[in-house]
Amino acid sequence: MKKRWNPNWRGRSRGGGNSKRARPFVRGTPSSSPQTSVDDNCPYIGWVEYFPEDPFLPDSPLVARLKLLVAVFEEMLLDMTLYDQIYLKGSFTLDLESFVSEPRIQEGIPDFVELLRKTPDIMIRSLSLAIYHVLSSEESSTQPTHAIPLVIARLSKFSPVTPLRDLRANLYGKFVTVQGTVVRVSDIKPLVTHLQFTCANCSQDTAHILKDGKYTTPPPCCGMIPSPVHSGPLTRTIDLQKVRLQEVVSEEQNEAGRIPRTVECELTGDLVGSCVPGENVSISGIVKVHHGGDEHRTKSAKDKCMFLLYVHANFVGSSSASGDSALVITMSDIMEINALTEKYPFGALVNSLCPTIFGHTLVKAGLVLALVGGADRSSDSVSGLHRRSDSHVLIVGDPGLGKSQLLQAVSNVAPRGVYVCGNSATSAGLTVTLTRDGSDTVLEAGALVLADKGCCCIDEFDKMGGQHSALLEAMEQQSISIAKAGMVCSLPARTAILAAANPVGGHFNPRKTVADNLKLSTPLLSRFDLIFILLDRPDAGLDKYLSDHVLAMHAGDSSSQFQPHESDLPLEQKLLSCKDQLEPLLMKKYIAHVRSSIQPTLSDDAKSVLKEYYLQLRAGDSNDETPVTTRQLESLIRLTESRARVAQRSVATGADAIDVVEIFQHCLKDAKSDGVGGAKVGNGKAMGVAKASKMLIAALNKHSERTCTSLFSVAEIKEVMLRAKIEVKSFDSLMYALNEQGFLLKKGTNIFQLQTSTCL
Repeated sequence: MKKRWNPNWRGRSRGGGNSKRARPFVRGTPSSSPQTSVDDNCPYIGWVEYFPEDPFLPDSPLVARLKLLVAVFEEMLLDMTLYDQIYLKGSFTLDLESFVSEPRIQEGIPDFVELLRKTPDIMIRSLSLAIYHVLSSEESSTQPTHAIPLVIARLSKFSPVTPLRDLRANLYGKFVTVQGTVVRVSDIKPLVTHLQFTCANCSQDTAHILKDGKYTTPPPCCGMIPSPVHSGPLTRTIDLQKVRLQEVVSEEQNEAGRIPRTVECELTGDLVGSCVPGENVSISGIVKVHHGGDEHRTKSAKDKCMFLLYVHANFVGSSSASGDSALVITMSDIMEINALTEKYPFGALVNSLCPTIFGHTLVKAGLVLALVGGADRSSDSVSGLHRRSDSHVLIVGDPGLGKSQLLQAVSNVAPRGVYVCGNSATSAGLTVTLTRDGSDTVLEAGALVLADKGCCCIDEFDKMGGQHSALLEAMEQQSISIAKAGMVCSLPARTAILAAANPVGGHFNPRKTVADNLKLSTPLLSRFDLIFILLDRPDAGLDKYLSDHVLAMHAGDSSSQFQPHESDLPLEQKLLSCKDQLEPLLMKKYIAHVRSSIQPTLSDDAKSVLKEYYLQLRAGDSNDETPVTTRQLESLIRLTESRARVAQRSVATGADAIDVVEIFQHCLKDAKSDGVGGAKVGNGKAMGVAKASKMLIAALNKHSERTCTSLFSVAEIKEVMLRAKIEVKSFDSLMYALNEQGFLLKKGTNIFQLQTSTCL
């Protein structure tokens, strides 16, 4: 027996399918809704609302399909929760795949999908009318109720997806599904669908339909055109928002010399506000045309025939959770990923990342961990604070060491990657741009917003000028705040920033700090989890292997494998011994799978390893070049979670923490040492050259004031160092550094002049 509709539901009840009058719903003013007349032979409530220009013909194919749809929806709409959803939103989302598989649909309308593709407007209105009729035809209630809204059928999972490059004039009027990244969002404005016109002579009111929002006038009344009444009771409006969709171009689809294609989409009704800049979405709708900006065009006959395609959206849904709308992970891919876990997936991922670049094993390992990312802590219910899960990596080094190729390889294998060059990027291009389009204010997403839930690779990071300040908020809070032209908003930028930079002067000076070599601020550098320093030092054995590798690559012999050296580091030796490699597409799917399915936590062993190493860093911190703060501890935690994700473990072990500590030590080995005899992290006995230089210059200045001389012998300098308790590993290296920096000038044999002395 059929379950009847709950009489307590908030909706106007109808006596049955033969009701002759229905009051349409006007959102916001239901009491002012006009009476809607229907033909005596029409049994469907709301026919004139959905088909105002079509007469009711009982023998037409449209009516036959409508009868079948009503029978199907009478059984489908038994769930009482759907009624509240329809009442609040004014729409009903229909899963097209399951609906088409309904036996009665397959038997009665076997070409349903084809009809929807070719005549989408009629099919969508038929579905909407069937739903509205079923809701209005339920058993009436004696209690007073509100008007039932005009229902719009939203169709999800329509396939196949049409690439933006195939969106041409032959698809005009067809139903399509497009996918891409939202790069522009406009304000929400009212769109008039029914405009009231009043005759000045007979005062007759007419509700004229404005199709597709184009202004037209009704037929003359009493020999003259009626006057529009914008605020009349018959005038109806809906919300309208325009968004611009940009295609996601994979490496295989990349066309030389062509910018990514875009298409404008119009969202109406409950779809407005459903997407933000930088979000990957799938939009299903009808392809329509409009004149491309009448106010900016001349009135020539050619311009009057120029139209632009746009998509009138019917449904908006999020693309795949992995971030790449074109990435589909099948069951066979998952089986292959699980089989790889039984081997050594970390080594396979490192070997697969830009195999044309020779060496730099631990640098590639750090980039792989940044690609995978740590556990998502955006919704931390304990502290209530946002904790970023993405790791930032900076690669600094001499030219010609493959830094740019590494970044391009990372952006290609990332599920969602954006590659930009710093010398051509601006702060607005990296973050958010607020522009005026006529009277509209629109937001255009930058590189960091477009790379949300992915990685943003910035090459030539040192040549960005004063644009670095725009990255501070995005790197720590993972959001972009904007306050311009009276608009204050915040957009998500949950991205891992991977940057490459060349030092000032062309070559890295190991006697200077990283900040001095790059001319970057300390707050910016402290936000990077890993800072790799690549130096081009002559090495006969390594140069031989490098030349063999380059020659083999140019000869097309990709199978040649060269073992550069035997490392004394356990992790590096283990990575070098692994020979497995993955295809770029499988590597991208592997990273997307572990990012979406695994949220690891730290074990007690991992916590103890990280705690011990952090305390060791704090104890050995000399407070000169790179201070050790709690940010380093958070970086260790994120990287340890990433290491567990790579192995598909839900709990990070002590071995994962040890691997991360080894990568961290490799970074700090050069960043914390001066390269000319200074102490490394954790020594605690001898100090670095930078700190020793400051203390020695200060002590020599005091001694110069007392003795009224600026000349010092080597013996006197050593005596001053002894009294000031300045200890270094190499005295000659310290003197060489001070002489090169211009503090002490050599005036004779073992005689130096202090240039900062007041006795010159």
